Amino acid sequence: MRSRFPSPALELQVFGAPVTFVQGRETRLPLKRAVALLAYLAFNKGPVPRAHLAAVLWPDAAEAQARARLRRLVYTTEEAMGGRIFSSENDCLALMAQTVQVDALQFTDFARRAVAAATLDENTLTEACQWAVRARRPLMQGIAFGSDILDDWLKAVSIEHDHLVARLLERLIDVLGKRSDLAPALDLAEALIALDVYREPSYVLLMQLHARQGHSAGVEASYTRCADVLRAEFGIRPGPQTEQAYLRLTEDLKRLSSNGVERTNVRFAEGPLGVVAYTTLGAGEQTMVISPGFVCHIEIALEHPSFRAFVEALAERFQVIIFDRRGVGLSERLGATSTPAAMAADIAAILDHAGVPRAWLFGSSEGGLGVMRLAIDQPDRVQGLCLFGSLARGSAAPDYPWVLSASAYGVWLKRLIAGWGGPVGIETFAPTEMDDPVLRAWWARIVRHGVSPGGLETILGGLRDADMRADLGRIGVPTLVMHRRGDRAVRFEAGEHLAQNIPGAVWHPMEGADHFWWCGDSEPVIQAILKFAAR
Repeated sequence: MRSRFPSPALELQVFGAPVTFVQGRETRLPLKRAVALLAYLAFNKGPVPRAHLAAVLWPDAAEAQARARLRRLVYTTEEAMGGRIFSSENDCLALMAQTVQVDALQFTDFARRAVAAATLDENTLTEACQWAVRARRPLMQGIAFGSDILDDWLKAVSIEHDHLVARLLERLIDVLGKRSDLAPALDLAEALIALDVYREPSYVLLMQLHARQGHSAGVEASYTRCADVLRAEFGIRPGPQTEQAYLRLTEDLKRLSSNGVERTNVRFAEGPLGVVAYTTLGAGEQTMVISPGFVCHIEIALEHPSFRAFVEALAERFQVIIFDRRGVGLSERLGATSTPAAMAADIAAILDHAGVPRAWLFGSSEGGLGVMRLAIDQPDRVQGLCLFGSLARGSAAPDYPWVLSASAYGVWLKRLIAGWGGPVGIETFAPTEMDDPVLRAWWARIVRHGVSPGGLETILGGLRDADMRADLGRIGVPTLVMHRRGDRAVRFEAGEHLAQNIPGAVWHPMEGADHFWWCGDSEPVIQAILKFAAR
């Protein structure tokens, strides 16, 4: 019988080409699939069904054959490690507690603490700089064997990881810049740009660092790089905030300013189902939580002038909270589910983390399902609901014909996935502004960074299966229902249905065709919310 390792028995380094160490000694694993199995189990919390692991590792094999190969892989991996590292129960497989240490997971824990910390001491700063170098290497380089499931999972993990690397880089650049330690700060700014060459705030940071050095040519070169990249890819100029920062810095190179683009202070709420990212604007006595639709990225979202102006208008009255639901944006990607109950759990976790006992909830499109669920299950946490372009059921039924049928929904989903990475669906979500190059470029960035194609299928699959019609009568909080008559994404009748079936709901039909609430004439939406919440 093999003896159990002390903790941790195995170190798995997945930055770059994976390397394994047993009791501090480098040990070669027998197969790429062994590395993939260890990493997949380490990143996924809890036991994973053997059938799923078999499909991940041998997608083209029959299930019985794949499961047999999995058993052999487990045995040969433990033989190579010299002891037990896997536990098996109820036809599931997991890593034994504290037997495996993964550098990427260590980085995640460290980076979240560092980003959230009020100050960084010298030891933490040194460690952060070391991680900033290591963590920029690609995850699990060279681990590929024709598994679409594994490749999509790795892409999702990598996107989430890059978001956290960017947050840590920004924090380090800020700390080093304030200390006038500009040479390493400039190197980190270049690394930040390399993560996303289309993100304008990164160029603003670079311009600010050059300005602190009195380097006018550096400011000019940074702005020109930004302009060239945006023109080549999207045919647009840098946004007004980037341009204003450039003009201000060129006029006064000694000015130490971070006002060019206000960066988002992202916080992370740890809920029972995973980590949820959120940010706050405003300081009103009451709180308004904005629940997103099917895809979001709070940092990128707030870069768009119309989106930010809408939020800032509400922030004059409320403390506004915007979040990325689990599965998208900066929130935890792995194991994300897409149900109204899951989104309600995300909101509750954020309210707990932010110390908010009760809040107004604004739910748009699919986000309306989540806020309604919370109002039903935890009415004491909800002051009222403001629903915009929302619905009660994700796919059509004989008595609910105002959305796509399940089969048509599948066709639409495939079309979205095929165009993922560009401004997909913009003609449906914002028909009056679909030709605006700034909106198209911004939406394409939201799409690229918000969720992977595989994650999109999970998110929208959950919407297709959602049905809250039977529960609408249980909503007992004040509710405002807004819907534009020409909405192409969710038909007007779906909004009428909500207003007719939620007790005491205030029905507020609006003119317009845009599903995005910040597009078109958004002022009536803002005023309706403010008036309703002031009753």
